[in-house]
Amino acid sequence: MKKKISIGRTYGIIFVIVFGILLAIQLGYSAYYGLLIGLLFTSYMVYLHGYTPREICFMIFKGVKSAWIVLAMMALIGILVGLWMMGGTIPTMMYLGFQYLANLNFLLATFLITSMISMVLGTSLGTISTVGMALVGIGKGLDIPLPLLVGAIVSGGYLGDRTSPMSSSANLTAVITETKLVDNLWHMMATTAPVFIICTAFYGILGRSFLVSGPHTGLTDIQQKLMANFPVSIVLLIPPLTIMIMAIFRFTMVKSLGMGLLTTLVCILFQNQFTLSQVLKVSLFGFHPTNVDISSILSGGGLISMKNVILIIAASTALNGILDGTHMIEPLIHQFVIKIKGIGSLILHTAFLSFMIAVVTCNQTLAVIIPGKFLQKTYEKNQISRSTLARTIADSGIVLVPLIPWNVNGVMITAMFGISVLQFSPYALLPYLLPAFTILYGYLGISRKPWT
Repeated sequence: MKKKISIGRTYGIIFVIVFGILLAIQLGYSAYYGLLIGLLFTSYMVYLHGYTPREICFMIFKGVKSAWIVLAMMALIGILVGLWMMGGTIPTMMYLGFQYLANLNFLLATFLITSMISMVLGTSLGTISTVGMALVGIGKGLDIPLPLLVGAIVSGGYLGDRTSPMSSSANLTAVITETKLVDNLWHMMATTAPVFIICTAFYGILGRSFLVSGPHTGLTDIQQKLMANFPVSIVLLIPPLTIMIMAIFRFTMVKSLGMGLLTTLVCILFQNQFTLSQVLKVSLFGFHPTNVDISSILSGGGLISMKNVILIIAASTALNGILDGTHMIEPLIHQFVIKIKGIGSLILHTAFLSFMIAVVTCNQTLAVIIPGKFLQKTYEKNQISRSTLARTIADSGIVLVPLIPWNVNGVMITAMFGISVLQFSPYALLPYLLPAFTILYGYLGISRKPWT
Protein backbone atom coordinates (compact mmCIF):
# COMPACT_ATOMS: atom_id res chain seq x y z
CA MET A 1 0.00 0.00 0.00
CA LYS A 2 1.33 3.40 -1.01
CA LYS A 3 2.04 5.84 1.82
CA LYS A 4 2.02 9.60 1.42
CA ILE A 5 5.50 11.08 1.43
CA SER A 6 5.68 13.76 4.12
CA ILE A 7 7.00 17.28 3.53
CA GLY A 8 9.85 16.58 5.94
CA ARG A 9 11.03 13.58 3.94
CA THR A 10 10.58 15.53 0.71
CA TYR A 11 12.94 18.19 2.05
CA GLY A 12 15.36 15.39 2.98
CA ILE A 13 15.24 13.98 -0.56
CA ILE A 14 15.82 17.43 -2.05
CA PHE A 15 18.76 17.94 0.31
CA VAL A 16 20.37 14.70 -0.90
CA ILE A 17 19.81 15.68 -4.55
CA VAL A 18 21.36 19.13 -4.05
CA PHE A 19 24.21 17.72 -1.95
CA GLY A 20 24.94 15.12 -4.63
CA ILE A 21 25.10 17.77 -7.38
CA LEU A 22 27.34 20.09 -5.33
CA LEU A 23 29.61 17.19 -4.33
CA ALA A 24 30.01 16.05 -7.94
CA ILE A 25 30.87 19.58 -9.10
CA GLN A 26 33.27 20.09 -6.18
CA LEU A 27 35.11 16.87 -7.09
CA GLY A 28 35.39 18.01 -10.69
CA TYR A 29 32.75 15.67 -12.15
CA SER A 30 29.69 16.48 -14.23
CA ALA A 31 26.48 17.41 -12.44
CA TYR A 32 25.07 14.27 -14.07
CA TYR A 33 26.69 12.09 -11.40
CA GLY A 34 25.07 14.11 -8.64
CA LEU A 35 21.71 13.83 -10.37
CA LEU A 36 22.23 10.08 -10.69
CA ILE A 37 22.85 9.83 -6.94
CA GLY A 38 19.68 11.82 -6.34
CA LEU A 39 17.73 9.62 -8.77
CA LEU A 40 18.83 6.39 -7.07
CA PHE A 41 18.15 7.75 -3.57
CA THR A 42 14.74 9.11 -4.57
CA SER A 43 13.81 5.79 -6.22
CA TYR A 44 14.77 3.92 -3.05
CA MET A 45 12.74 6.26 -0.81
CA VAL A 46 9.74 5.98 -3.10
CA TYR A 47 10.11 2.18 -3.05
CA LEU A 48 10.01 2.26 0.78
CA HIS A 49 6.70 4.13 0.55
CA GLY A 50 5.00 1.33 -1.35
CA TYR A 51 5.71 2.01 -5.02
CA THR A 52 6.72 -1.05 -7.02
CA PRO A 53 9.89 -1.14 -9.18
CA ARG A 54 7.62 -1.35 -12.23
CA GLU A 55 5.81 1.85 -11.23
CA ILE A 56 9.09 3.64 -10.52
CA CYS A 57 10.52 2.62 -13.91
CA PHE A 58 7.34 3.80 -15.62
CA MET A 59 7.61 7.22 -13.92
CA ILE A 60 11.26 7.49 -14.98
CA PHE A 61 10.41 6.50 -18.56
CA LYS A 62 7.55 9.00 -18.66
CA GLY A 63 9.84 11.78 -17.42
CA VAL A 64 12.54 11.09 -20.00
CA LYS A 65 9.98 10.60 -22.77
CA SER A 66 8.68 14.14 -22.16
CA ALA A 67 12.07 15.50 -23.26
CA TRP A 68 12.87 13.17 -26.17
CA ILE A 69 12.43 16.03 -28.66
CA VAL A 70 14.99 18.22 -26.94
CA LEU A 71 17.38 15.26 -26.65
CA ALA A 72 17.12 14.73 -30.42
CA MET A 73 17.67 18.44 -31.01
CA MET A 74 20.76 18.48 -28.80
CA ALA A 75 22.24 15.66 -30.87
CA LEU A 76 21.50 17.52 -34.13
CA ILE A 77 22.92 20.79 -32.79
CA GLY A 78 26.16 19.10 -31.71
CA ILE A 79 26.61 17.59 -35.16
CA LEU A 80 25.78 20.88 -36.92
CA VAL A 81 28.24 22.97 -34.91
CA GLY A 82 31.13 20.63 -35.74
CA LEU A 83 30.26 20.54 -39.44
CA TRP A 84 29.74 24.31 -39.60
CA MET A 85 33.25 24.81 -38.24
CA MET A 86 34.85 22.35 -40.65
CA GLY A 87 32.73 23.34 -43.67
CA GLY A 88 33.31 27.09 -43.36
CA THR A 89 29.90 28.38 -42.20
CA ILE A 90 31.14 29.73 -38.86
CA PRO A 91 34.50 30.94 -40.28
CA THR A 92 32.51 32.88 -42.91
CA MET A 93 30.44 34.56 -40.19
CA MET A 94 33.57 35.43 -38.23
CA TYR A 95 35.31 36.80 -41.32
CA LEU A 96 32.33 38.98 -42.25
CA GLY A 97 31.95 40.13 -38.64
CA PHE A 98 35.58 41.22 -38.45
CA GLN A 99 35.32 42.79 -41.91
CA TYR A 100 32.30 45.02 -41.34
CA LEU A 101 32.14 45.62 -37.59
CA ALA A 102 35.61 45.69 -36.12
CA ASN A 103 36.71 48.91 -37.86
CA LEU A 104 33.90 50.88 -36.21
CA ASN A 105 34.18 50.55 -32.43
CA PHE A 106 35.99 47.49 -31.13
CA LEU A 107 34.13 47.17 -27.81
CA LEU A 108 30.78 47.54 -29.58
CA ALA A 109 31.97 45.16 -32.30
CA THR A 110 32.92 42.63 -29.61
CA PHE A 111 29.37 42.67 -28.23
CA LEU A 112 27.79 42.48 -31.71
CA ILE A 113 30.10 39.71 -32.98
CA THR A 114 29.63 37.51 -29.90
CA SER A 115 25.86 38.14 -30.08
CA MET A 116 25.79 37.03 -33.72
CA ILE A 117 27.92 33.93 -33.16
CA SER A 118 26.00 32.90 -30.02
CA MET A 119 22.72 33.18 -31.93
CA VAL A 120 24.12 30.75 -34.52
CA LEU A 121 25.83 28.34 -32.13
CA GLY A 122 23.16 28.55 -29.42
CA THR A 123 25.81 28.22 -26.72
CA SER A 124 27.30 30.93 -24.55
CA LEU A 125 30.37 29.06 -23.34
CA GLY A 126 31.07 27.76 -26.85
CA THR A 127 31.03 31.33 -28.18
CA ILE A 128 33.05 32.74 -25.30
CA SER A 129 35.72 30.03 -25.40
CA THR A 130 36.35 30.44 -29.15
CA VAL A 131 35.48 33.84 -30.61
CA GLY A 132 35.63 35.48 -27.17
CA MET A 133 39.19 34.33 -26.55
CA ALA A 134 40.31 35.67 -29.94
CA LEU A 135 38.63 39.03 -29.29
CA VAL A 136 40.29 39.33 -25.87
CA GLY A 137 43.70 38.81 -27.45
CA ILE A 138 43.05 41.70 -29.84
CA GLY A 139 41.41 43.88 -27.20
CA LYS A 140 44.45 43.65 -24.95
CA GLY A 141 46.56 45.08 -27.77
CA LEU A 142 44.19 48.06 -27.91
CA ASP A 143 44.59 48.64 -24.15
CA ILE A 144 40.91 47.96 -23.47
CA PRO A 145 40.46 47.01 -19.77
CA LEU A 146 39.99 43.25 -19.52
CA PRO A 147 36.93 43.37 -17.18
CA LEU A 148 35.14 45.69 -19.62
CA LEU A 149 36.00 43.48 -22.59
CA VAL A 150 34.91 40.26 -20.84
CA GLY A 151 31.69 41.95 -19.72
CA ALA A 152 30.82 42.72 -23.34
CA ILE A 153 31.69 39.15 -24.39
CA VAL A 154 29.53 37.63 -21.63
CA SER A 155 26.59 39.89 -22.56
CA GLY A 156 26.81 38.88 -26.22
CA GLY A 157 27.42 35.22 -25.45
CA TYR A 158 24.40 34.82 -23.19
CA LEU A 159 22.05 36.50 -25.64
CA GLY A 160 22.08 33.33 -27.76
CA ASP A 161 21.78 31.06 -24.72
CA ARG A 162 18.15 32.15 -24.25
CA THR A 163 17.20 33.56 -27.68
CA SER A 164 18.73 31.25 -30.30
CA PRO A 165 16.66 28.45 -31.88
CA MET A 166 19.88 26.40 -31.61
CA SER A 167 20.09 26.84 -27.82
CA SER A 168 19.70 23.76 -25.64
CA SER A 169 18.30 25.94 -22.83
CA ALA A 170 15.69 27.57 -25.08
CA ASN A 171 14.60 24.22 -26.51
CA LEU A 172 14.45 22.59 -23.08
CA THR A 173 12.37 25.50 -21.75
CA ALA A 174 9.89 25.07 -24.62
CA VAL A 175 9.55 21.33 -23.99
CA ILE A 176 9.16 21.63 -20.21
CA THR A 177 6.61 24.46 -20.38
CA GLU A 178 4.78 22.67 -23.23
CA THR A 179 5.11 25.63 -25.58
CA LYS A 180 6.33 26.20 -29.14
CA LEU A 181 9.87 27.51 -29.38
CA VAL A 182 9.01 30.01 -32.13
CA ASP A 183 6.15 31.45 -30.05
CA ASN A 184 8.53 31.82 -27.10
CA LEU A 185 11.19 33.56 -29.19
CA TRP A 186 8.66 36.08 -30.52
CA HIS A 187 7.30 36.61 -26.99
CA MET A 188 10.86 37.16 -25.71
CA MET A 189 11.32 40.04 -28.14
CA ALA A 190 9.43 42.24 -25.67
CA THR A 191 12.44 42.07 -23.35
CA THR A 192 15.14 41.16 -25.89
CA ALA A 193 14.70 44.22 -28.12
CA PRO A 194 14.98 47.00 -25.50
CA VAL A 195 17.78 45.21 -23.63
CA PHE A 196 19.77 44.66 -26.83
CA ILE A 197 19.36 48.34 -27.79
CA ILE A 198 20.47 49.52 -24.34
CA CYS A 199 23.49 47.18 -24.37
CA THR A 200 24.44 48.36 -27.86
CA ALA A 201 24.30 51.99 -26.71
CA PHE A 202 26.19 51.17 -23.48
CA TYR A 203 29.10 49.40 -25.19
CA GLY A 204 29.07 51.92 -28.03
CA ILE A 205 29.51 54.84 -25.63
CA LEU A 206 32.18 53.12 -23.52
CA GLY A 207 33.98 51.92 -26.64
CA ARG A 208 34.43 55.43 -27.99
CA SER A 209 37.43 55.78 -25.69
CA PHE A 210 39.14 52.87 -27.48
CA LEU A 211 38.35 53.54 -31.14
CA VAL A 212 40.45 51.70 -33.75
CA SER A 213 41.86 54.01 -36.42
CA GLY A 214 42.43 52.02 -39.61
CA PRO A 215 42.98 48.26 -40.03
CA HIS A 216 44.23 46.41 -36.97
CA THR A 217 46.98 43.84 -37.42
CA GLY A 218 45.36 41.38 -34.98
CA LEU A 219 42.07 41.35 -36.89
CA THR A 220 43.83 41.17 -40.24
CA ASP A 221 45.89 38.23 -39.01
CA ILE A 222 42.79 36.28 -37.93
CA GLN A 223 41.04 37.01 -41.22
CA GLN A 224 44.07 35.77 -43.15
CA LYS A 225 44.14 32.58 -41.09
CA LEU A 226 40.43 32.02 -41.73
CA MET A 227 40.87 32.55 -45.49
CA ALA A 228 43.92 30.28 -45.62
CA ASN A 229 42.44 27.37 -43.66
CA PHE A 230 38.69 27.43 -44.39
CA PRO A 231 36.38 27.90 -47.34
CA VAL A 232 34.88 31.38 -46.88
CA SER A 233 31.82 32.12 -49.00
CA ILE A 234 28.47 33.78 -48.47
CA VAL A 235 26.89 30.61 -49.94
CA LEU A 236 27.87 28.82 -46.72
CA LEU A 237 25.36 30.95 -44.81
CA ILE A 238 22.52 29.02 -46.45
CA PRO A 239 22.28 26.30 -43.71
CA PRO A 240 21.72 28.67 -40.73
CA LEU A 241 19.42 30.85 -42.83
CA THR A 242 17.42 27.73 -43.76
CA ILE A 243 16.94 26.88 -40.08
CA MET A 244 15.85 30.42 -39.20
CA ILE A 245 13.45 30.72 -42.15
CA MET A 246 11.83 27.35 -41.39
CA ALA A 247 11.51 28.34 -37.72
CA ILE A 248 9.81 31.62 -38.71
CA PHE A 249 7.31 29.63 -40.81
CA ARG A 250 6.62 27.49 -37.72
CA PHE A 251 8.17 24.22 -38.79
CA THR A 252 9.16 22.08 -35.81
CA MET A 253 12.75 22.55 -34.67
CA VAL A 254 13.56 18.91 -35.39
CA LYS A 255 12.51 19.40 -39.03
CA SER A 256 14.30 22.76 -39.21
CA LEU A 257 17.54 21.35 -37.79
CA GLY A 258 17.22 18.27 -39.99
CA MET A 259 16.92 20.45 -43.11
CA GLY A 260 19.83 22.55 -41.83
CA LEU A 261 21.92 19.39 -41.55
CA LEU A 262 20.93 18.33 -45.06
CA THR A 263 21.89 21.69 -46.60
CA THR A 264 25.15 21.63 -44.60
CA LEU A 265 26.06 18.22 -46.02
CA VAL A 266 25.26 19.44 -49.56
CA CYS A 267 27.52 22.48 -49.08
CA ILE A 268 30.36 20.34 -47.70
CA LEU A 269 30.12 17.67 -50.42
CA PHE A 270 29.86 20.38 -53.11
CA GLN A 271 33.24 21.76 -51.97
CA ASN A 272 34.81 18.36 -52.70
CA GLN A 273 37.47 19.00 -50.02
CA PHE A 274 36.46 16.45 -47.39
CA THR A 275 36.05 12.68 -47.44
CA LEU A 276 33.00 10.91 -46.04
CA SER A 277 35.09 9.54 -43.16
CA GLN A 278 36.17 13.10 -42.22
CA VAL A 279 32.56 14.26 -42.23
CA LEU A 280 31.50 11.34 -40.02
CA LYS A 281 34.43 11.86 -37.66
CA VAL A 282 33.66 15.57 -37.18
CA SER A 283 29.94 14.80 -36.78
CA LEU A 284 30.74 12.43 -33.94
CA PHE A 285 33.82 13.88 -32.24
CA GLY A 286 33.74 17.52 -33.36
CA PHE A 287 36.21 19.74 -35.16
CA HIS A 288 39.65 19.75 -33.52
CA PRO A 289 42.37 21.02 -35.90
CA THR A 290 45.98 20.09 -35.22
CA ASN A 291 47.09 23.64 -36.02
CA VAL A 292 47.34 25.38 -32.63
CA ASP A 293 46.63 28.85 -34.07
CA ILE A 294 43.45 27.63 -35.74
CA SER A 295 42.25 25.53 -32.77
CA SER A 296 42.53 28.62 -30.55
CA ILE A 297 40.00 30.36 -32.80
CA LEU A 298 37.69 27.47 -33.75
CA SER A 299 37.31 24.12 -32.07
CA GLY A 300 34.51 21.96 -30.70
CA GLY A 301 31.09 20.64 -31.65
CA GLY A 302 30.19 17.06 -32.51
CA LEU A 303 27.69 14.64 -31.02
CA ILE A 304 30.08 13.66 -28.20
CA SER A 305 30.32 17.31 -27.10
CA MET A 306 26.64 17.12 -26.18
CA LYS A 307 27.10 14.02 -24.01
CA ASN A 308 27.00 15.85 -20.68
CA VAL A 309 24.07 18.04 -21.72
CA ILE A 310 22.09 15.03 -22.93
CA LEU A 311 22.86 13.00 -19.79
CA ILE A 312 21.97 15.90 -17.49
CA ILE A 313 18.66 16.49 -19.27
CA ALA A 314 17.87 12.75 -19.23
CA ALA A 315 18.72 12.40 -15.51
CA SER A 316 16.87 15.61 -14.61
CA THR A 317 13.70 14.63 -16.45
CA ALA A 318 13.87 11.08 -15.03
CA LEU A 319 14.10 12.54 -11.53
CA ASN A 320 11.31 14.96 -12.34
CA GLY A 321 9.18 12.02 -13.51
CA ILE A 322 9.36 10.48 -10.02
CA LEU A 323 8.77 13.78 -8.21
CA ASP A 324 5.79 14.49 -10.46
CA GLY A 325 4.41 10.94 -10.43
CA THR A 326 4.40 10.75 -6.63
CA HIS A 327 3.03 14.32 -6.25
CA MET A 328 5.93 14.92 -3.87
CA ILE A 329 6.66 18.51 -4.92
CA GLU A 330 3.09 19.81 -4.97
CA PRO A 331 2.92 20.67 -1.22
CA LEU A 332 6.21 22.58 -1.49
CA ILE A 333 5.01 24.50 -4.54
CA HIS A 334 1.77 25.26 -2.69
CA GLN A 335 3.76 26.75 0.19
CA PHE A 336 5.70 28.79 -2.34
CA VAL A 337 2.76 30.14 -4.38
CA ILE A 338 0.46 30.84 -1.42
CA LYS A 339 2.53 33.98 -0.75
CA ILE A 340 2.00 35.29 -4.27
CA LYS A 341 -0.29 38.30 -4.57
CA GLY A 342 -0.89 39.49 -8.12
CA ILE A 343 0.75 39.06 -11.51
CA GLY A 344 3.88 41.04 -10.70
CA SER A 345 4.47 38.99 -7.57
CA LEU A 346 4.09 35.76 -9.57
CA ILE A 347 6.67 36.87 -12.15
CA LEU A 348 9.04 37.99 -9.39
CA HIS A 349 8.70 34.72 -7.46
CA THR A 350 9.23 32.68 -10.65
CA ALA A 351 12.41 34.57 -11.51
CA PHE A 352 13.66 34.29 -7.93
CA LEU A 353 12.95 30.55 -7.77
CA SER A 354 14.73 29.87 -11.06
CA PHE A 355 17.72 31.96 -9.98
CA MET A 356 17.97 30.36 -6.54
CA ILE A 357 17.90 26.85 -8.04
CA ALA A 358 20.85 27.88 -10.24
CA VAL A 359 22.60 29.32 -7.17
CA VAL A 360 22.10 26.26 -4.95
CA THR A 361 22.49 23.43 -7.47
CA CYS A 362 24.93 25.13 -9.89
CA ASN A 363 22.74 23.57 -12.56
CA GLN A 364 21.09 25.55 -15.35
CA THR A 365 18.93 22.59 -16.41
CA LEU A 366 17.19 22.26 -13.03
CA ALA A 367 16.64 26.04 -13.01
CA VAL A 368 14.50 25.45 -16.11
CA ILE A 369 12.80 22.15 -15.24
CA ILE A 370 11.56 22.80 -11.69
CA PRO A 371 9.79 26.16 -12.18
CA GLY A 372 8.80 25.30 -15.74
CA LYS A 373 7.10 22.09 -14.68
CA PHE A 374 5.57 22.95 -11.33
CA LEU A 375 4.37 26.54 -11.84
CA GLN A 376 2.24 25.82 -14.91
CA LYS A 377 -0.98 25.45 -12.92
CA THR A 378 -0.31 28.70 -11.08
CA TYR A 379 0.10 30.56 -14.38
CA GLU A 380 -3.04 28.89 -15.72
CA LYS A 381 -4.96 29.98 -12.62
CA ASN A 382 -3.83 33.57 -13.17
CA GLN A 383 -4.66 33.48 -16.91
CA ILE A 384 -1.06 34.00 -18.03
CA SER A 385 0.32 32.18 -21.05
CA ARG A 386 2.96 29.48 -20.88
CA SER A 387 5.14 31.64 -23.14
CA THR A 388 5.33 34.22 -20.36
CA LEU A 389 6.41 31.46 -17.96
CA ALA A 390 9.08 30.39 -20.48
CA ARG A 391 10.27 33.98 -20.94
CA THR A 392 10.49 34.57 -17.19
CA ILE A 393 12.69 31.49 -16.75
CA ALA A 394 14.83 32.48 -19.75
CA ASP A 395 15.27 36.00 -18.37
CA SER A 396 16.39 34.78 -14.95
CA GLY A 397 17.80 31.30 -14.34
CA ILE A 398 19.33 30.98 -17.81
CA VAL A 399 21.12 34.33 -18.14
CA LEU A 400 22.15 34.97 -14.53
CA VAL A 401 24.41 31.91 -14.19
CA PRO A 402 27.66 33.65 -15.30
CA LEU A 403 27.25 36.09 -12.38
CA ILE A 404 27.29 33.28 -9.79
CA PRO A 405 30.97 32.80 -8.81
CA TRP A 406 30.60 29.11 -7.87
CA ASN A 407 28.37 28.18 -10.81
CA VAL A 408 30.01 26.13 -13.57
CA ASN A 409 29.55 29.04 -16.00
CA GLY A 410 31.16 31.60 -13.70
CA VAL A 411 34.03 29.23 -12.84
CA MET A 412 34.78 28.50 -16.52
CA ILE A 413 34.75 32.17 -17.53
CA THR A 414 37.11 32.96 -14.65
CA ALA A 415 39.43 30.14 -15.70
CA MET A 416 39.43 31.22 -19.36
CA PHE A 417 40.20 34.90 -18.82
CA GLY A 418 41.97 34.92 -15.46
CA ILE A 419 39.66 37.45 -13.78
CA SER A 420 37.03 36.93 -11.10
CA VAL A 421 33.28 37.20 -11.57
CA LEU A 422 33.26 40.26 -9.32
CA GLN A 423 35.66 42.00 -11.71
CA PHE A 424 33.72 41.55 -14.98
CA SER A 425 30.15 41.39 -13.60
CA PRO A 426 29.68 45.21 -13.36
CA TYR A 427 30.18 45.39 -17.15
CA ALA A 428 28.06 42.34 -18.11
CA LEU A 429 24.94 44.43 -18.62
CA LEU A 430 22.61 41.98 -20.38
CA PRO A 431 22.23 39.46 -17.48
CA TYR A 432 21.10 42.33 -15.22
CA LEU A 433 18.71 44.02 -17.61
CA LEU A 434 16.73 40.96 -18.77
CA PRO A 435 15.39 39.95 -15.31
CA ALA A 436 14.81 43.63 -14.47
CA PHE A 437 12.67 44.12 -17.60
CA THR A 438 10.72 40.88 -17.19
CA ILE A 439 9.88 41.72 -13.55
CA LEU A 440 8.97 45.31 -14.49
CA TYR A 441 6.64 44.03 -17.23
CA GLY A 442 4.97 41.78 -14.68
CA TYR A 443 4.12 44.66 -12.35
CA LEU A 444 3.03 46.86 -15.27
CA GLY A 445 0.68 44.10 -16.45
CA ILE A 446 2.39 43.79 -19.83
CA SER A 447 3.03 40.08 -19.25
CA ARG A 448 -0.63 39.21 -18.80
CA LYS A 449 -1.93 37.19 -21.73
CA PRO A 450 -4.76 34.65 -22.08
CA TRP A 451 -3.72 31.09 -21.20
CA THR A 452 -3.65 29.06 -24.42
